[in-house]
Amino acid sequence: MTRIKITLAALFISITIIWFLTNTLLYIPFDYDLFTKSLDQFTGVIAFSAMTFSMILATRHLWLEKRLNGLDKIYRLHKWLGIIAFSFSIMHWLVAKLPDWWLRLDNLITLDAISGATVSDTEPSAFEQLLETLEVSAHQVGEYAFYLTVLFLIMALLKKIPYHIFAKTHIVMAVIYLALVFHSFALMYIEYWTEPIGITMAILMVLGTVSSVIVLLGQVGKKQKTEGFIQSIKSYSDMNMFELIVRSDKWKGHNAGQFAFLKLEKREPSHPFTISSAWDRNTPNISFTIKALGDYTNTLANKLKIGDSIVVEGPYGNFTFNDNKESQIWIGGGVGITPFLARMEGLGQLSNMQKIDFFYAAYKLDATLEGQLQQLATAANINLHLFEASKSALISGEHIRNTISDWVSASVWFCGPSKMGKSIKKDFKTNGFKAKFHQELFEMR
Repeated sequence: MTRIKITLAALFISITIIWFLTNTLLYIPFDYDLFTKSLDQFTGVIAFSAMTFSMILATRHLWLEKRLNGLDKIYRLHKWLGIIAFSFSIMHWLVAKLPDWWLRLDNLITLDAISGATVSDTEPSAFEQLLETLEVSAHQVGEYAFYLTVLFLIMALLKKIPYHIFAKTHIVMAVIYLALVFHSFALMYIEYWTEPIGITMAILMVLGTVSSVIVLLGQVGKKQKTEGFIQSIKSYSDMNMFELIVRSDKWKGHNAGQFAFLKLEKREPSHPFTISSAWDRNTPNISFTIKALGDYTNTLANKLKIGDSIVVEGPYGNFTFNDNKESQIWIGGGVGITPFLARMEGLGQLSNMQKIDFFYAAYKLDATLEGQLQQLATAANINLHLFEASKSALISGEHIRNTISDWVSASVWFCGPSKMGKSIKKDFKTNGFKAKFHQELFEMR
């Protein structure tokens, strides 16, 4: 989370500094006309920059994933960028409308002030003439793009809208972005193009346009995709979960804790699932343990059958248990067990010398899964602590602290309900926790 916050702050501090190298919002004595024009440009620049960064992240580029500590972190940053774009777009729209509203009320502002045009005795250049011809249509395109941006960003933030609908409609944002490129190009002040902010915006427009084309052509994650087929399906009926074992001879391998996007049906978008098996070159199988949590996964088990073709895209994520700590504390809840299954299987093939305590909670433990956990934990030399919510309390920070003597210096790896993770992390921090708390942010919106 710290890296995401630093990245977000660095991006917008940089854009703001570049803006102030070109223009200002501070006019002494105060000039209402100049202030509103500058604020209009500034809010537009910030909103467009946020949209551009968000569009670049949508390409799921591995170079960015490695530097931002995993695709789950990228999607959290993507969400915050969307919120910033949403906020500054509204501000930009309001500021752009102010002169028109003021004109209607007071009839004091001239048409030149409304359009932002400057009066000059010199003959306009060909570039200036081009921008003038695009001005009216750019205003119209920008306004319609604004309304659509607000609509689709609200849809993205509303968790009640099913993921498959969100994923399909969210692609439209790439088209809206291209409209905003046209809007920004045509209406940014011509003198900006030779200044730092203009050069920066030109670079962002190129990068954002390329990213949009990649999204629209369906090329996102193309190099990470491989085909396979369903080899077996195992049900954990008591926990409303099932294990999907996929055979893919072209899969290049993965680390325990990573996830992949699965395209299981032609008309459905790809869905992300954590890989629940260790990688074995001699047996190129990939397991996914899936819980019925929504409209899509509730009926998925009944739709799939052995032999069905499948497209796997990945691996992604940095929740890989790699550190130099002598002790680790694993905490999982519900379907959050998946990365730990993969890690235990991998450690079972090695001589694990690291002290590991695994706390896992579920509302009801499936007998088959419980037996599998016991076997994996024994083989991997891991201390297993199981909690069944229907019979006892869930895992708490206090219980872990009372159970593990070196909890202060052990690294923590958490995957489960976010409220549960926040509660345990808060308890640990309050009581002097000094190590790192790794948490999978497995939310794609």
